[in-house]
Amino acid sequence: MDQPLKITIVGAGLAGLLVARVLRERHTVTLVEKFHGGHEVGAAINLGPNGVRIIEQLGFNQTRCQSVGCGETRTLNKDGKLLGAESMAHLKEIYGAEWLFQHRADLWNEFLRLAECPSADLGISGEPAKILWGQEVVSVDVESGDVFLSSGLKLESDLVVGADGIKSIVRPLVVAEEVFRTARPSGSSAFRFTIPREILDEQQPGLRVMDPANPGALEIHLSMDGSSRSVIMYPCRKYALLNVGCITPDTILQTATTESWSAEGSREDLLRCFGDFSPSVRNVLSLAENIKVWQLRDQDPLPTYRRGRVVLVGDAAHSMTPHQGQGCNQAIEDAEGFRLFNQPNVSREGIPDLLKDFDRVRRPRASKIQNYTRQAHQKASAQDLWMYTDYNYTYPGILECLRRLNAGEEMIPTHQYPDGKL
Repeated sequence: MDQPLKITIVGAGLAGLLVARVLRERHTVTLVEKFHGGHEVGAAINLGPNGVRIIEQLGFNQTRCQSVGCGETRTLNKDGKLLGAESMAHLKEIYGAEWLFQHRADLWNEFLRLAECPSADLGISGEPAKILWGQEVVSVDVESGDVFLSSGLKLESDLVVGADGIKSIVRPLVVAEEVFRTARPSGSSAFRFTIPREILDEQQPGLRVMDPANPGALEIHLSMDGSSRSVIMYPCRKYALLNVGCITPDTILQTATTESWSAEGSREDLLRCFGDFSPSVRNVLSLAENIKVWQLRDQDPLPTYRRGRVVLVGDAAHSMTPHQGQGCNQAIEDAEGFRLFNQPNVSREGIPDLLKDFDRVRRPRASKIQNYTRQAHQKASAQDLWMYTDYNYTYPGILECLRRLNAGEEMIPTHQYPDGKL
């Protein structure tokens, strides 16, 4: 029987927990998290078919997670005129899974279950991952794999996975160039909040996007006036909450979030930035409470995700703005990439070569989506906004991608919709 590797994952966010779920099947996995328990912040998140197909293979439970399936997209201008509506009923047939709307905290709890529940519950071998809560990593020896904690504890590791997010302390150990060490402000920020259904029913009844008799819908309201503002709405928690995200240039927001990355938002600022949108949108925004303003940060594609025994995943590797909804999906694809380490005859000595293969697939793929997201950031029309969707949703998994690369084939051909339109 193969000897299990000792693997340390820095960060127990969405990326780190799902990496643990993959690797626990054959290896001894320890996650190190500086916070105590769940800390997933933000509102909701949408999971594209490329991500959903993977997590369903790993035991993800939609019912437990109170997921809402996306049945259509509706694009409107700021005056409320419908520019286009597209059915998403075909997604599962073409891409192998549907598109889901998901509350972030529910998704984090489900990924936590996948990382640490009894193996028999998942029908897999191996032992549950161990999580060290409230422990901070202070340094990593990239050659030996030793991880040093602020408590004085040293973890000897065959592989170290940096899943510690946009402010990663592992990234500078992998990428020496100063320009890549931190993600820079993108020039836009997002107001994010949720509104409970009971408040909407009382004060804004009849909202189409919250009607479960209709297909679950993502509504995007575009300013189309050169300001690149947008308001996105969709239901989550089985229509118990409306998720709202409002993106605006920082020049319009005029609120500094550079140092803290996020800040408390005000309804007054929200309505000032979007006061020229339709009455139906303004009525929804007027109900906002507990508003957070997130500075959207942009990371240049990295020249490598690996060094020695260390590899980066998730936002530590490829942070991006939400304009293509692919941030979490790329972290899920990263996690799937660790299937490389669940193959027979994997040893400590072979890890550098496996990381080369991981990097051959994951870095070009995620970097292209980072660049597509940058381009979408400035798009003004519905057609432009969705033009990259076919590439985003097409992903056959790391083993197939490697087979294609080794055969001299294109890694991810996108032929179903050559113009990108769904």
